[in-house]
Amino acid sequence: MIVSLALFSVVVTVAVGALLMLVGTNEDLQGEQSVMTNLSFVLDSMTREIRTGTRYYCLSSDNFNTFIPGGSLEGLGENTRDCENGSNNSVRFHGVAFIEAGNSITGASASRIMYFYDRTQQQLFRQVGNSAPQSIVSTGLAIIDADMFVTGSEAVNIADTTPNTTQPTVTIHIEAIDLLDTGPDPKSYFVQTTVTQRALDI
Repeated sequence: MIVSLALFSVVVTVAVGALLMLVGTNEDLQGEQSVMTNLSFVLDSMTREIRTGTRYYCLSSDNFNTFIPGGSLEGLGENTRDCENGSNNSVRFHGVAFIEAGNSITGASASRIMYFYDRTQQQLFRQVGNSAPQSIVSTGLAIIDADMFVTGSEAVNIADTTPNTTQPTVTIHIEAIDLLDTGPDPKSYFVQTTVTQRALDI
């Protein structure tokens, strides 16, 4: 009987340990799934609007008042600008502005939309026209790094006879951590996508 009880205790201890490990693993997987679902939603929201937009403009500055030329998204006019190497990693604000296709999103014709990263708040924001920016990331996430690379948006010089054969594209790279992960070394999550302007511009 003593031997049987000893064996039973060993089996129960191993079984309970395995069960607890499975529960912990399941919680970790659910946390990872939640983070990736959130990041996928963010990327999907950005790419749907950027893809149908035109006249991309890359913006980068430490001061929000100078971040947007003239303090106004609408003031960008017809300007376009590439940032093939992304932003300076030391600046606070970095993003891309564009003119939406039609007025189905904002209700205003040719209104500017901007997506940008605030390094201090560690959040991604969406701003329409001159309205207040809105965070597009769940409060459970911290964006450790985000960059946007714009190519092919530069306006062609009229005096330049070389044809423009580059379709405008925006590449978005995001690194995030789960704020609910209280471990000493939180896991980083990386997502990246490249968006090509739908309207032909070559």
